Amino acid sequence: MSATPPSLQQETFHAAQGAWRLLIGRRDAPGYFDTSLRGLVSSFIALFASIAITLGAAALSQTGTGVSSFALVVTNAVLYAALVAASWVVLQAVGKREKFVPFLAVDNWLNAFISIVLALVGLMGLSGEMVMFAAIVAGLAARINNARLVAELSVGQIVMLMVAQVIGVFIGLAVLGLFIPVPV
Repeated sequence: MSATPPSLQQETFHAAQGAWRLLIGRRDAPGYFDTSLRGLVSSFIALFASIAITLGAAALSQTGTGVSSFALVVTNAVLYAALVAASWVVLQAVGKREKFVPFLAVDNWLNAFISIVLALVGLMGLSGEMVMFAAIVAGLAARINNARLVAELSVGQIVMLMVAQVIGVFIGLAVLGLFIPVPV
């Protein structure tokens, strides 16, 4: 008899614990995430919810950036697709194809939590530079530990993944440049 799968609320709580453990490099962190296909779907739900929260927070803060919510969503979707494609290529190249779903599920949860925290901090009106610095450091640590602990990549493979993701983002930005006019 199989156990009842956890509710989305329970899975979110466990993923939050796992994200913290991943951030500080705990080896037990992967065990807090559901890295099955069901878990991947849940991670996408969390990611979409975080997008809604982020857009809502941006609307509340009235930052006046002049960028429409649609352009922001499209830009993030293209850059996300570029990162996912680059990650898949590297995992395929290093023979870790079976680690793609777990890696992506954990990465989605990380993106969701980091986005929500940044949105909430942005609403508090804290210094943007300090918040962005903290987000970059935390995000980088969590992503390196995702590659190390979940995808089980070596140091060289992690570097390869990071370089491929940067190249993927540049390609994504080039694609965006073709379709989204830049105001002068």
